[in-house]
Amino acid sequence: MHTTPPPQERTADRHSESGTSEAVRLTIPVAMAYIPLGVAFGVLLTASGISWYWAPISTLLIYAGSIEFLAVGFMVAGLPLYQVAFTSLIVNFRHIFYGLSFPIDRLRGRAQKTYGVFALTDETYGITSAGPGMHLNGRQITILQVVSHVWWVLGAVLGALIGQVIPESVKGFEFALTTMFLTLAVNAVRTSRSARLVFLALGAGVIGYFVDQYVIEESFLIVSLLLYMVAISWMYQKEKKA
Repeated sequence: MHTTPPPQERTADRHSESGTSEAVRLTIPVAMAYIPLGVAFGVLLTASGISWYWAPISTLLIYAGSIEFLAVGFMVAGLPLYQVAFTSLIVNFRHIFYGLSFPIDRLRGRAQKTYGVFALTDETYGITSAGPGMHLNGRQITILQVVSHVWWVLGAVLGALIGQVIPESVKGFEFALTTMFLTLAVNAVRTSRSARLVFLALGAGVIGYFVDQYVIEESFLIVSLLLYMVAISWMYQKEKKA
């Protein structure tokens, strides 16, 4: 005998479906970068003489675009583990700062929080820290991260399978991630409507560049992030006292 669920359950189901579709919709800009970038990674992997099945394995276990590209060179060159670990720390040092404002308190359970930390990428952090993504609940954040991860794995597998077919003259795959970062930055500025953050970021970047060029090599990212973190912390404390 068919029974109609009560209005409360129907409303909850509609909200659940709406929340899921909203989280998936927010991954579309991520897909526009992850798929072509993943294809580029898969092409690079197979062109370096590495078996295609390492594409899904590495993207599932590492899930860090820049490091995965570097990992291809690491495997080909046979670098020792300590060099790989140090390089990974330097390249992904920025993720330490992401954890300071990532809404992990919205995630429930050890498994969900563990995956939330593992899948905390530049893109998902950018979405959850500005615009509509700031209001996602724990379930929506997990959906956002899982779907984004799927886009990355899918792109890498496609690239590994068709890597031998793409002509060598095709260029520009690596610029997709830069384009997406610019889009996320523009959306963040439009949402906050504050030019101060842009000037702080530019100032930190300029100082980081000169430190990298004339004081400590390969220090641009760390110096710039530290300066920006200090600047926005000072600005926050100043506004809080005011």
